Amino acid sequence: MILDFFSPFGYSIKSSDFKSNGERIYFTATSDSGNPIIASTAQMTMHGGMLSCAECHGTDGKGGTGRMMMWSFEAPDIRYSTLTAAHDEEQTYTDDLIKRAITKGIDSSGKRLELPMPVWQMSEVDFNDLLDFLKTLKPAYLGISIWICRDPFLPIPLLFVT
Repeated sequence: MILDFFSPFGYSIKSSDFKSNGERIYFTATSDSGNPIIASTAQMTMHGGMLSCAECHGTDGKGGTGRMMMWSFEAPDIRYSTLTAAHDEEQTYTDDLIKRAITKGIDSSGKRLELPMPVWQMSEVDFNDLLDFLKTLKPAYLGISIWICRDPFLPIPLLFVT
């Protein structure tokens, strides 16, 4: 089954563009099965891909500064390698704690996640597909990301370290 829909970014996406259902859920908040995926935050409920994980956490899951309406926020790094690494200030995430964070809005230490993180409703199969996709996101190495950019006007590539 190939489904087409328009993303909030103004381009058409086909279900065949994704390698897995989990990847599709991460980028579009829609499922190959057609089961609804619903995001609830504050007093809003969003259906059918109006908001996705990638919009706040980025295409690589690394997070960063996001903007929503008239304010900005820091979206955390949600790569599986980062979530499951030992942290001084909070409990390490397990698969069950990741599920609780996504579906109940509660972090690994039992505290409510900050806005604008929505509470997501999805089937068990869809959640497992999403978790499997999170496990494929590239791991963090010492908190460093390296980007190489080729500028057609410069003789050598630019190297960015963040």
